[in-house]
Amino acid sequence: MTTVLTNARIVTGDAIVQGSIAINGGVIGDVSEGRSNADAIDMEDDYIIPGIIDIHTDNLERHYFPRPNIDWDAASASIAHDGVCISSGVTTVFDSLSLGAWSNGQVRGRDNLRRLIAGLGAARNSGALRADHRIHWRCELPSPVLPELLDEFMPNPLTGLASFMDHTPGQRQYKDLDFFLDRTWRKEMSEAEVATRLDQRRADQASNVTTNRAIMGKMAGEMNVTLAAHDDETAEHVAAAHAAGAVISEFPVTHEAAAEAKRLGMVNFMGGPNLVRGGSYSGNVGAAELAADNLLDGFASDYVPRSMIECIFRLTEEPHGWSLPQAVATVTRTPAHAVGLTDRGEIATGLRADLLRVSLNGGLPVVRSAWVAGVRVS
Repeated sequence: MTTVLTNARIVTGDAIVQGSIAINGGVIGDVSEGRSNADAIDMEDDYIIPGIIDIHTDNLERHYFPRPNIDWDAASASIAHDGVCISSGVTTVFDSLSLGAWSNGQVRGRDNLRRLIAGLGAARNSGALRADHRIHWRCELPSPVLPELLDEFMPNPLTGLASFMDHTPGQRQYKDLDFFLDRTWRKEMSEAEVATRLDQRRADQASNVTTNRAIMGKMAGEMNVTLAAHDDETAEHVAAAHAAGAVISEFPVTHEAAAEAKRLGMVNFMGGPNLVRGGSYSGNVGAAELAADNLLDGFASDYVPRSMIECIFRLTEEPHGWSLPQAVATVTRTPAHAVGLTDRGEIATGLRADLLRVSLNGGLPVVRSAWVAGVRVS
């Protein structure tokens, strides 16, 4: 069955075509200039762009844990999260889940993680989810239990991406130690307790990072899972991750790290909120600065799924002045290729028909309709 969308501004890989696009059996058919026949659906001069691909979002956990110490039904949380993704134009999403992360001084419980994964899988298998969901494992290298967590969780069939993480305070994202401590531990702990916990984290870092990075690299290679570096601060951080197999540089926190990743042929992704808000909330390097220096390749939503579609149109404005096809690629083609999804991410004949109808209302982009594999889902 063929669906034709007409009277649209269709954003292809290198142009904007004023015309029509056909959807044939879940894939993109012809893209042509001018209006189509009377059976076509009038897009009223709205944009048609590829579905957004988000390789890192923490949004699922926020629905699973809507309040401290409260966990929601995992399948229901997955459906709610999926609704946010689709309304934001995200048609392929890598749900970021932590392995070995600390919470209140303890490694986060495996039982909660097992329930969340089971609920996500159940919602996906039942057809309740409209976006294509995969898992991005956020792996804390200092964790002494990371190897056993990897053994249990990495083989999950939804696994599509894993990242090297090290959230030891005093470096990377948390290089301003007092800023981190004032916002977190010092609110509930004495200075002596803070010092004890900090000593333990640093000891874990010294003991486990190198070994765990090698274990992850070997496992990812055997499983054909893409690897990303996360929050790299120095050229040495980037080089170590790259040597272990990382091809993506995710949220580098300094210009130095982003430049080294580019030199090594890695792909630099920044968080969408960094550009939309005008900078990093932690005082790290800004996405706008990297864009100006040709060090920015793509975006992930981090903690706000809607930020990605706003990044597209923000990049077309001053002082950036990117073309719309170039800006669209940062959240579509670039992430698709970075994680090996060659069947989507661009409007081209034969590719998967993940498409968005987008209008601008008061300068803000609004997703009016979305198609996933040729099926209209909103």
